[in-house]
Amino acid sequence: MRVIVTSDHHLGYANCDKAAFNAFLDELAQENDLTHFVLLGDVVDMWRRDASGVFLEAEDTVRKILALKSKGVQVFYVAGNHDYHVLDLSNPNYPITFSKELTLNDGPVTYRFVHGYEFDPEQKTPFMRFLCRVMSDAGGALENQIWVDFNSLNNIFSKIEPSFVKADIAAIAAKLQRGPEVRLKDSLSKINATACKQVKPGEVLIFGHTHIPFINKAENVVNTGSWVKDSDPHNTYVELVGGKPRLFTFGPPKQEITERTDWSGEEGYEKTSSTATQATQKAVSKLRNIFSANKPTQEN
Repeated sequence: MRVIVTSDHHLGYANCDKAAFNAFLDELAQENDLTHFVLLGDVVDMWRRDASGVFLEAEDTVRKILALKSKGVQVFYVAGNHDYHVLDLSNPNYPITFSKELTLNDGPVTYRFVHGYEFDPEQKTPFMRFLCRVMSDAGGALENQIWVDFNSLNNIFSKIEPSFVKADIAAIAAKLQRGPEVRLKDSLSKINATACKQVKPGEVLIFGHTHIPFINKAENVVNTGSWVKDSDPHNTYVELVGGKPRLFTFGPPKQEITERTDWSGEEGYEKTSSTATQATQKAVSKLRNIFSANKPTQEN
């Protein structure tokens, strides 16, 4: 059993390295011992691009992924926060199935795959769902149609619910739109520590989201990194064989990242929330209440 894992390609984003990822897929197609290929979320960027258009633009990449499947490689797609909408794609005729998480057993070891937004308290499902429905090809600038839509939505919400603060959602969404290299600058260690505290005995936990690749010293927690040029290093991937993870940058030349990082002494996120997280939860609660109160009911 040989598993290759990649994440955070952000296809459709101006700084994604699509050419390198396509070359990587071409190399995988030449290998004969690959058994499983896991796409660990944020494969396409639905927060910055139209959800349909970005898949059309990435048709060549999709074909290369499906070519691996036609060779007998098992292909899995775990949703991220930027492509959370794929969880709504449930047609059995689709060539790929989508899931929130994945587990694979390799002898006595269990590989558990999650995107990693689960460890980031600012990521909430209503925001991930809404931002994936941008339906705009404006390219991701803060002044583009996304924010026009947010202003319209805020106006509607404020009329429905007078206590709704217009700035709540727009401010939080603006923060979420910033790249993890900036947004997670002060919280990266807590996110990684939270992940390390959640790994179970006999398990290797693999996640992405932060764009910062690492393997911990116990070699049971791995971050896959990203394929966007904003990050350094980028174009990284994980190989899993015999319960042991290895981390590489795609070449030329291919290089293994052998450094191991210890997050065990760091303080993770606990159940108590920071002020910023509480603000996010407050806005999410308002969103849910508004949608619930105005949801159409079926007539008998």
